[in-house]
Amino acid sequence: MKSMTGYGKGEAKNDLISVTVEAKSVNSKNLDLRINLPRAINNLLSTLTNKAKKYVKRGKVDIYINYKLSPDIEIPVSVNYSMAKTYINAINKIAGLTGKEISVTMKDLLNMHDIFLKEEIDFADFENVFIEAFETALQQIDEERIKEGEELKQDIEKRLIEIERIAKKVEKDSENISETLFKKIKEKCQKLLEDFFESEEFSKRIEIEVALLAEKQDISEEITRLHAHIRRFKELLNEDFSGKTMDFLCQEMHREINTLGSKLKEINISEPVLKIKTEIARIKEQVQNVE
Repeated sequence: MKSMTGYGKGEAKNDLISVTVEAKSVNSKNLDLRINLPRAINNLLSTLTNKAKKYVKRGKVDIYINYKLSPDIEIPVSVNYSMAKTYINAINKIAGLTGKEISVTMKDLLNMHDIFLKEEIDFADFENVFIEAFETALQQIDEERIKEGEELKQDIEKRLIEIERIAKKVEKDSENISETLFKKIKEKCQKLLEDFFESEEFSKRIEIEVALLAEKQDISEEITRLHAHIRRFKELLNEDFSGKTMDFLCQEMHREINTLGSKLKEINISEPVLKIKTEIARIKEQVQNVE
């Protein structure tokens, strides 16, 4: 189990170039991968994207790539001889018109920037340096996400155990819920109807209806499903890319405890129900950062 939050930094270099890669990730519903790379290595975008997807499956991930060339590197320069000849011919024409000789020095030519052109450096020889730094950053961010994921796992496990403990207590306290509710509802009905109906047949009919109503308040199904959700949750804690499923289970657990709470309102077990809701809410908050 991994967290979606992490940071990694990778560095690599050779005699001619040094490369730094920084990767940052935060939680997100899906994978939002952004690689900010220099124009000189645009051709590596597909390769780097595929490598990143091996490490991260979900989250907003921003990766920044920077490089610095060594002062010793030779940058190729080409000479535009045609443009140089054009300049010289133009200068000679001006000299002819003015009747004065105009000498052209090398310094003059160097100031004519469209004569001397810097050629693009071929970064093909540096691709392995970029990839090395990139993978180092990804490995670091992966290690950090695993570490934080373990902390999330321990916290969620602790809360699941607490939910189980409270649920077992509620289950035990409500073993005779049908009988208790039957007595309470029967007493209310008798009090409301004692002045209107006193026949034995009517009383028996009331008892049957009250018994059916009390039976509907049984919480065994909700307790059983709640325990099943908790078992599945514990399994997911040892699986990768389980965040979305955990979020769904939180919703299911909350639904079960809501139903359970509405059934138990007649016998005043609101406090443990509220505690379970609080633990589920805290788990759901943690799950938002699980990959």
